[in-house]
Amino acid sequence: MCAQSETERLSLEELRSLQFRLLKKTLIWAYEKSRFYQKKFRDAGITPSALETLADIQKFPLTTYKELQQTPAADFLTIPFSSLTRISLWEHPQTLIRMYTANDIAENTGLMSRALLASGMNRSSVVGILGDMADSGLMDAQYALESIGATIVPLSTEYDRAVALINAAHPDTILGSVRRVLRFAIQGQAVGNDIAASAIHRILCLNESIHNPLRSHIEKRTNAQVRDLFSSAEFGCIGMVFQCEKCAGYHVQEDHFYPEIVTFGGNEVIADSSRMGELVVTTLTAEAIPIIRGHTGQTVIGIDTPCDCGRLWMDINTPLGFLH
Repeated sequence: MCAQSETERLSLEELRSLQFRLLKKTLIWAYEKSRFYQKKFRDAGITPSALETLADIQKFPLTTYKELQQTPAADFLTIPFSSLTRISLWEHPQTLIRMYTANDIAENTGLMSRALLASGMNRSSVVGILGDMADSGLMDAQYALESIGATIVPLSTEYDRAVALINAAHPDTILGSVRRVLRFAIQGQAVGNDIAASAIHRILCLNESIHNPLRSHIEKRTNAQVRDLFSSAEFGCIGMVFQCEKCAGYHVQEDHFYPEIVTFGGNEVIADSSRMGELVVTTLTAEAIPIIRGHTGQTVIGIDTPCDCGRLWMDINTPLGFLH
């Protein structure tokens, strides 16, 4: 099931044309508006006019993982504070401030809607959200679930409150970070409230890395099917990379992000699908804080075989998980 099937099922030619238009627009926007990228491009001796084909993105400097984590959000910012709609704190595991326009929030909600529908969510789903609802990613998840028509149960971070709501609402799905989900399952088993005995049959784990090393452990403890959603504080969103119901790999939402797989510690784009590399991403629709060729810290390998779900976006797998 697709939230925006006409966009998700673009032909490769249509997708590349869309990416080029959005990429050109993003480079110009960042170059003209962002203090960080004005200096970054100037130091590299390059301007957006250097982009004549999609392949030309390789001419532009990478945004390092350290820069993404240590540069103040205001240095990336492209608009005045008065034009922002949300300023949020992400904990990953260190704190990062991220800022959003109304359009950013709408785009992130759309990304989440797609990912949730692809994970099997629908209007009959009852979803318990485990975590602090001041979290920007969870706010987007709530908006997305509302747009789908699902029933939402904000479970908070308090165990007794969450148990009372689960006993009253009988959710079929839990959404939360890997750590919170595992902690909740362990707490429940310790006091006789085993998730495995509840109506919960699906768990959506928000991961700080694409690779979820605790997935099989959570599935065994909860007797539930686990789906993974990449939650990136550096990019300030959930749903950039997600699993569909076919579970053949992980889809990159390429009409919002331009992905590259590059050599470890280098700039060479890897074309050979048998070679591992690091996922590097350029945002295509972010307004407040665009990111150009940003390191994700994710070790990935491309998948050549098209997914049975019909999406033609880049498919990746994660043989080694997190680099940093």
